[in-house]
Amino acid sequence: MGESFAEIFFGNCVAMGIPCVTAAPADVQTLQDWIAANPQTPITLDLQTMQVQFGDQSIPVQMGEGARNMFLSGTWDACGQLVAQVEQIRATASKLPYVGWGQAS
Repeated sequence: MGESFAEIFFGNCVAMGIPCVTAAPADVQTLQDWIAANPQTPITLDLQTMQVQFGDQSIPVQMGEGARNMFLSGTWDACGQLVAQVEQIRATASKLPYVGWGQAS
């Protein structure tokens, strides 16, 4: 959680399955202070309710709907989706005159 993230950092995190959420500066500071005082206590990020829960407190967070929906639906892993659809990809590629799938022309 942070006040903001650079676009490339955010994109790399999503590609690795790491959700990045933002919050108001005062809320970020509250969480940082709590973590410093309770470093071993778990924190929960709930993407359904868009809340970070820690101890007996909760902070509202934000994330773009596109990324949020990818995490909620499990479609954030683009490479995994490609591997899972390899036969459909091969079928489409076989119809394309410029894709030879490693065959010498």
